Amino acid sequence: MAEHTVITMHGAGPEKGLSRDPPRDYLLLSLFNILLLGNPCCLSFAALVYSVKSRDRKLVGDMDGALTYAKTSKQMNVCAIVLNVLLLIIFLILFFLYVIPVLKNLYQPH
Repeated sequence: MAEHTVITMHGAGPEKGLSRDPPRDYLLLSLFNILLLGNPCCLSFAALVYSVKSRDRKLVGDMDGALTYAKTSKQMNVCAIVLNVLLLIIFLILFFLYVIPVLKNLYQPH
């Protein structure tokens, strides 16, 4: 006699959120931030961690968890970019206010 195994699948419909597109994980943006822009206040590294967590949640099928981690990663990436731009502006202002006048004074004939 043949034995049969029946596996009942519940909740595989749209009510579980499987029909919507999976959320983005912002992994490339996190890698861009950490490798090219730097790592101010470890925000880029934390964003990379949340991006990996988002990708893991997406692979497991937990789209709500993946969306939560993805939003956090996006916010941290945006904060890291803004902080990098602000630091660059402050550096340029200080450079032109203090370094350029000192260099001019050094190379002027007396």
